[in-house]
Amino acid sequence: MTWRRLERHRWRLPVLAVAATCGCGGDAASRTPSDFVGQWVWSARDSTLLQAVRRQRSTVPAAIWVATLVRRGDSLSVQLGRPVDPSVGADAELVIRIDDSFSSWWGLVPDDTLASWVGDRIARVLRLTDDAAHRRPVQLDYDAPVTRLPQYAAMVRRLRRGEGGQLRGRSLWVTSLVAHLAHPDYGPLFRSIVDGQIVQLFDTGDPYSARAARQLATRLDRAGLPFRVGLGAFERRLVTGSTTHRAWFDFIDIASRSRLFRGIWIFPAGESYVAYLGG
Repeated sequence: MTWRRLERHRWRLPVLAVAATCGCGGDAASRTPSDFVGQWVWSARDSTLLQAVRRQRSTVPAAIWVATLVRRGDSLSVQLGRPVDPSVGADAELVIRIDDSFSSWWGLVPDDTLASWVGDRIARVLRLTDDAAHRRPVQLDYDAPVTRLPQYAAMVRRLRRGEGGQLRGRSLWVTSLVAHLAHPDYGPLFRSIVDGQIVQLFDTGDPYSARAARQLATRLDRAGLPFRVGLGAFERRLVTGSTTHRAWFDFIDIASRSRLFRGIWIFPAGESYVAYLGG
């Protein structure tokens, strides 16, 4: 990304950042869902960055990676992530990731058994991370194989409404990929069981282009789910060059025209992004 494009982002995002104070006072009627800007916290460095941003943008909502469910042999283990530190705010959302290793069980272990395992582990995590005041919102982060989307949706439905109902009675968003949205049934599969989706636009290998952005916008509208855009503030060096994650910030212009747009989440990976939010 060129410096010229970064300068464009400096004035584009302040409008969105107005509601970074959501849930912490102010006139709620003056805010709209599309004003939302939040930050994922995956590391101690991310937590430090969050505090730096909040010095300029009041209380930016946080979503904290609290656990990953990982297949280890024949068992599903819980890898604990970041603690829910009081500094992140009372309204912090919880990110529970299902590792890619889980996908090797589809078709080998009955779907009901997998759902039971996942529900049991999620219940353990929530006992450690919920506070006494309220049931924290949850983001379920899983790069489900496209061919397994119907089974994954059935699992989410059970977690929300079935026996145990570990995610019943709380806000639930799922992460999605560009490849997921190409599936014509993605919307019908998830529309009635989640509050929305967060489309991830980093570390997916999806290069930005104007055509790709228009196509994604069309698919998001077709899905019919409220959505937030997950953007990466970092780049990685690759054998063939480097990633272009920050190019997807241009997608905000298109996405914000949708009636389903509900703002953005930023994944900093330790990289400062304050400049993108304007002065």
